[in-house]
Amino acid sequence: MKIDHINIRPHSWGKYIFIISLSLFILIFSYLLGNTSFPLPGEIGLFQKINGWNSIWGVQKGNIPDSLLFINVCYDKELADYEENGMPVGKYVITDREKLLRLLTEAKAADNYRYIFLDVVFENEIKTPVDSALFNTISSMDRIVIPVHENLELADTILYKKAANADYTIAWEETNFSRYQFLHQSGQAVPLKMYADIKHLKGTGIQKHWGGLWYSDEGRLCHNGITLLMKVRMTGKLMDTEGQVRERNYIYLGADLLDLDSIIPVKEQIADKILVIGDFKNDVHDTYIGPQPGSAICINAYIALMNGDHLINWWCALFLFCVYTIVGLFSLSGKSIMNRIKWKWLRFIMSFASLTLFFMIIAGIAYSFDVAFNIWVPTIVYSLLDTIVQKYKEFNSDTNEKTVATAGSDTGN
Repeated sequence: MKIDHINIRPHSWGKYIFIISLSLFILIFSYLLGNTSFPLPGEIGLFQKINGWNSIWGVQKGNIPDSLLFINVCYDKELADYEENGMPVGKYVITDREKLLRLLTEAKAADNYRYIFLDVVFENEIKTPVDSALFNTISSMDRIVIPVHENLELADTILYKKAANADYTIAWEETNFSRYQFLHQSGQAVPLKMYADIKHLKGTGIQKHWGGLWYSDEGRLCHNGITLLMKVRMTGKLMDTEGQVRERNYIYLGADLLDLDSIIPVKEQIADKILVIGDFKNDVHDTYIGPQPGSAICINAYIALMNGDHLINWWCALFLFCVYTIVGLFSLSGKSIMNRIKWKWLRFIMSFASLTLFFMIIAGIAYSFDVAFNIWVPTIVYSLLDTIVQKYKEFNSDTNEKTVATAGSDTGN
């Protein structure tokens, strides 16, 4: 539609069709961008601000649900021979695989755990004496997943059936993590495999359609990538139900779980738990809430799936459609919403507001309801629309002035 064909008269049907189409475009385009793993510009900064505001009021707390048992292996290390291209080059620090074998042997025998996320990478270049027993134990267990990364070869082919992708990307101007993509070209991400296994879903849990234009979960339209709200936060402290501060919200593999086996058997400690085993000291990533272990990021993505955060909220979509339509009508008419406000004090306050601030307020409200709303697409679209309308009015005004000047010159002659 050409700009000089836009009719901004109040009762123009063309105007309403254009605004409705624009609102649908924003919703659809936001959905398409939301399926990628890349945060949109300003997304991380916005959520850092919102998280900061909530922290001031004491809204955010580090919490670990009772269904999760975080097991820290940062102090359970051993030196292993390391090879490059089949040639030994020295030693490499890895997670103690003998301790992992002890834990998994106990867990397999008890078979009372809900799931195991073993966030330890088993690279092909590293060998230990217990590898054969450990890898066979992992491959024979139910309800377990290990991470694999692009261009990384696992130490044994039998591990691939228990492996899932654990990669993520960052934005071009950001270094913090905020978004998670569930279905990669190489297959399922770790949280998606956990979700599909625990819910006994067929296939991968999320299905790709039309080359990735849209995704579904058991016939329901869904996102393939979402902004994680990080409900599980590894703070190092945890307020228990009685208001007492516990020293940490994880246990150590050797010093706690295995060494206490004679007092509290491992099978009792892991009963009906999702075990999250990882290095929470060294495997740490920057997020908008601060540094967080990679294991915690994956678990937050899993929790988001279980809560249905990836599913399209049609009520939210309808609300945004109405908001976009109202904003579009004002933008296209060239009128300010402040002209409709009767109270002078409110008009004064609104005079300091902007379209960006308006969408930021919506994002803050959405965040409080555990909904991630990105302001980038609607802000850019309506800013462009405002610019186009203003340029059109200036062009129209200049044309009218020239017409009047020409008419006056002809009259004088």
